[in-house]
Amino acid sequence: MFTHCLVGFVIASTVAAGPAITKCKSEDSKCIKDSTNAMISTFAAGLPDLGVEPVDPLFFKELDASTPNLKLLLKDVTITGLQKCKAKKMVRDIPQSKLYVRLECNIQADGLYEMNGKLLFLPIEGNDKVHLTLNKIMINADVDLDFKEVDGKKYWNIKDYKYSYELKEKANLNFENLFNGNDVLGRAAATMVQENGNEIIMEVGPPVIKNIAATIIDRVKVFFSKIPYDDMSLD
Repeated sequence: MFTHCLVGFVIASTVAAGPAITKCKSEDSKCIKDSTNAMISTFAAGLPDLGVEPVDPLFFKELDASTPNLKLLLKDVTITGLQKCKAKKMVRDIPQSKLYVRLECNIQADGLYEMNGKLLFLPIEGNDKVHLTLNKIMINADVDLDFKEVDGKKYWNIKDYKYSYELKEKANLNFENLFNGNDVLGRAAATMVQENGNEIIMEVGPPVIKNIAATIIDRVKVFFSKIPYDDMSLD
């Protein structure tokens, strides 16, 4: 869900098919965006020569998506689809040391859930498999950069970042075995979930997206620590 959104951050100044890098000027947003779209699938698959682990798929042993009214624990979650994200906007602001990212993604998540409490103010419970598809999630990120110098060379570093997301199409969300097999309650709850997928994602999604974003940021930092700034930019 983003998340990954920072996949585009890594690629903002580069196109790589292996070690080769094509550099862009900071004012050439089209070059940066095109470079991003050319590189996304390669970065998402991982760059083992640089020590960058894959972001597609992402695996989380445990995620806590609970709210004050709901206990929702996710386990053995696999997230796929980030390699097909598309950059819609990539702007690099050198004077402000900023990168502005806008990505469109279709993301799938599968795992196990344990849930008990109120979801959208309605009682709900269950413990089984969960499946999620996010269609056209738009991810916006503002990234603050600075430089680190090692052996006389400058390297980009992510100092801070913030992000937001919006769902442009209806999400598909399915919790199996709601109400532990009670057919009447389970069907009613499943209908409520299917009809309100976007609202549910906005309610329980933020802590999950936070974990995804942090994981991707770690990969980005590894990438930046390996490639000198002069090898990534014409500025």
